[in-house]
Amino acid sequence: MRHLILGTAVLLALAAASEDGTNRGLATLASAVLPGTGQMMLGNSARGELQVWLDGAMLAAWAGTSLYGSSREEDARLGAARDCGADLSMNDPAYFKALERYDNVQEYYEDVRRQARDRYPDDPAAQRDYYESRRYPSAAEWDWSSDSARFDYWRGRRSARSAAQAAGFAAGALLLNRIISVVDCVFFAGPGERDARLEAAPTQGVAGIELRYRF
Repeated sequence: MRHLILGTAVLLALAAASEDGTNRGLATLASAVLPGTGQMMLGNSARGELQVWLDGAMLAAWAGTSLYGSSREEDARLGAARDCGADLSMNDPAYFKALERYDNVQEYYEDVRRQARDRYPDDPAAQRDYYESRRYPSAAEWDWSSDSARFDYWRGRRSARSAAQAAGFAAGALLLNRIISVVDCVFFAGPGERDARLEAAPTQGVAGIELRYRF
């Protein structure tokens, strides 16, 4: 995906450079890296500064939510190691999800046996293979000390998932901002364009003042 976006930005930049000179092409590439810089290079400083500030805010949101999510996940796993004997060296995401759902490993294995019977009702060999494929090493077995400890673990991982989702939205916003900035540099920005500005004006019909942002 990143290679496709970069390739598209390069093609747009070359097209812009062929029509308006190297300056617009370089501005387009600059906006693909840091939105707003291309607009400033082309003379639309206020519009460019707005995009730079927006990109900085979205980057801070992405970094903050990513770090928070990682911290919450780490705290939850450390709590699981302390309260149920979880093996933190496990790399299987299903293992840490099972810690949320089952009080102990025996309860988990009972559910796996039930799933095996439901999937392969007339095939004992397939049931056994299914069960064995979902067994964990003895060092990875767990037994929660209390329901509240398991609930705290679930709550911590839920917060981590929510933060990861927010980080994903922020990453999408960063990508969208770059696409908008590149398209703006290719087709709209330039010294002949009226620069963006923030204005204050009386509201119509009621007493007050409204802020207007003009591009």
